[in-house]
Amino acid sequence: MFILTKKGLQHLADPYITDGSVMAYGNWQSFNAPASRCLLVLDDSHLQILSLNLFSTKVLYTQTIPLAELEAIQLKQYVATATFHFAYAKQGYRFQLPLAILPLGNGQAAFLTRCQALVR
Repeated sequence: MFILTKKGLQHLADPYITDGSVMAYGNWQSFNAPASRCLLVLDDSHLQILSLNLFSTKVLYTQTIPLAELEAIQLKQYVATATFHFAYAKQGYRFQLPLAILPLGNGQAAFLTRCQALVR
C-alpha cells in the first residue's frame, strides 16, 4: 500500500507547473495509457499528462496537449468520482478522478472546476 501526500505529488509535478496551474490525481483509463496512475496539470493553454509508476513515486511519461486542440470534451461527475473524456489527434483519452483526496486539499475540486469551463 502507498500513501498519497500533497508534498510528494507536488514534487513530481514541480517541473511542469506554471503560475495559475491546477493539478489532479487520477487513473488513466485509455487503451494508449502507459500506466494507470497519473497526474493532470492544467494551465491556461496546455494540459499536461504525467504518467506515474505503480507507487506514484516517479514520472514515467509526459504528454503536453494544447487546450485549443482538444475535441469532444466531456466531464461527468458521480457520487465519489468524475470522468474526464476528450479526443486529441484522433485518439480518445479518459481519466477517472476521485472528487476528493483528503491529503491533497481542494486541488481536485479546483481542477474539476477548470475542466467544467473547458466543456463546450
